[in-house]
Amino acid sequence: MALTDTSGSRVYVADDVAANRSLLETILRRGGLTNIQLFADGGDLLDAIEVQEPDMILLDLRMPVVDGLEVLRRLDVRRSDRGYLPIIVLTAESNPEPRRAALDLGANDYITKPFDASEVLLRVRNLLHTRSLHRALRERNVDLTEQVDVAREDLADKEREWADVARALSDLETRDSAEETANAICNELKRISGLSSVMIVALDSGGRAVPLAFDGDQDVRIGVNRALPSPLVEQWRMQVGREPWVGPWAPALGTILRRTPAELPTAMAILPMGSSQGMLGALVALTSIHDGIAYLNARLPVLTSFSAVASALLGPGILERQRRGLTRAEIEAVLVDRTFHPVFQPIVELTRFSDGTRPDRRFADAAAVGLGIDLEAATLTAALGAAEALPPDRWISLNVSPEFLLDPIRPRAVLARRGERSIVLEITEHVAIEDYHKFRLAVETLGGSVVFAVDDAGSGYASFRHILELRPDYVKLDIGLVHEIDRDDVRQALVAGIVYFAERTGCRLIAEGVETEGERARLQRLGVEYGQGYLLARPAPAEALESGPGAAPKASTATAQPEATPTKRR
Repeated sequence: MALTDTSGSRVYVADDVAANRSLLETILRRGGLTNIQLFADGGDLLDAIEVQEPDMILLDLRMPVVDGLEVLRRLDVRRSDRGYLPIIVLTAESNPEPRRAALDLGANDYITKPFDASEVLLRVRNLLHTRSLHRALRERNVDLTEQVDVAREDLADKEREWADVARALSDLETRDSAEETANAICNELKRISGLSSVMIVALDSGGRAVPLAFDGDQDVRIGVNRALPSPLVEQWRMQVGREPWVGPWAPALGTILRRTPAELPTAMAILPMGSSQGMLGALVALTSIHDGIAYLNARLPVLTSFSAVASALLGPGILERQRRGLTRAEIEAVLVDRTFHPVFQPIVELTRFSDGTRPDRRFADAAAVGLGIDLEAATLTAALGAAEALPPDRWISLNVSPEFLLDPIRPRAVLARRGERSIVLEITEHVAIEDYHKFRLAVETLGGSVVFAVDDAGSGYASFRHILELRPDYVKLDIGLVHEIDRDDVRQALVAGIVYFAERTGCRLIAEGVETEGERARLQRLGVEYGQGYLLARPAPAEALESGPGAAPKASTATAQPEATPTKRR
């Protein structure tokens, strides 16, 4: 930190030897200090201090009549009601006792004679800087004290206000219906806030705003459970987004409110209600006072609190309504448009070891002895050769490790056999990827007909960061997430989140280990596009998959036919 400018500081020098006084004055002036007063006796120094306090004192310990120690006793610089006054004692004695006594009486430092000019200036400047900081801090404390007093008064007012708010919020609870709960919230908020109107609006599955409750004047006509006009809702959407909004009353509201012009609202606040699953609706508050925007802004914390409570109490019911609405709309569309047909997705398991060793065990053993990439290259070559028996429009899904893909030669050599067939490379889940950027570049060099998938999401290194970094075309859900998902709310919630992620990022989901009708049905309802497992098909040679209906077809969970039928090599 740079030292403050001390050139104008007032410095008193007390020494009974004229030569010492003159020398100190010369040193201080050469150092830039100009306001210096000299004293030959401690008594004169004390008299001058009573008239005007200096910024620093250079005090000789041995002076006639009133010596330096007596000056220190009288000043009593350690009293808490005095400001910080730095004092440097001057002494030529080798005995440390006088210096200790001076420091004990409140001196801040000492300088021994003969004087070293550089040392004198350094000690003086440092202590003057410290005094400047003390004075600034003292002034700041005075300002803070005043601010604290004002804040204390404001806080007392707010405490009284929030005590009423807290009582109101604590009394709110879920009622028998969403409408009754919403009505209780509106009534309580209007009671404590002085608002002219309060309304709670829920979003239905089609995005329409439907009032659940309204508390306002008798001349306001709003139909509970009757959708508000679309132009009004769109205007609100543009104003609000996902954050609270306060502004002038929207003229479009005139399509609903029937008032005389003098009674029209002056301002409105719209507070979104949401959950981790999306928007639920909004709490809408109106006021008719003159400075309505300032009035609502001042009460925004209270409105936000009621909005949060409304989200918590009404959220489950609104989400259930939205789910029911979506389901009904989807079924109605299917019945009207007849948009359904059976889809079969053969799954081929091409790699098996003759001695019956599990493939994952065999690949792990090969990697342990340094032959992992060689074994991968051999099995991939065999898989592509066997896949020639399949129709050329089917894409093949192949398991590969990051190490294999980063090999500069073998991936391109092996995949050269694919011809025009599209390939999906499933990244082995049990090996970490150290450099994601390098990995993505390696995949890009393989050509546009090669895409990749993250295998077994939810196990090993296939974490969500793994998926975010790779941005795969497909994500395969680990069997640990799929097993008994129809009976596990936690698994359903997690998979629903992954489905949302997939929709936003454009990747496609494949559920592994589908073994029961309940699991398949639940995955379909959650929006998982593809499924794989013993329920759908067991591993079989390529020829068996092409031999007819008895070839263990695998039913796709997609609602539309994919561009090509996936085939998997394990």
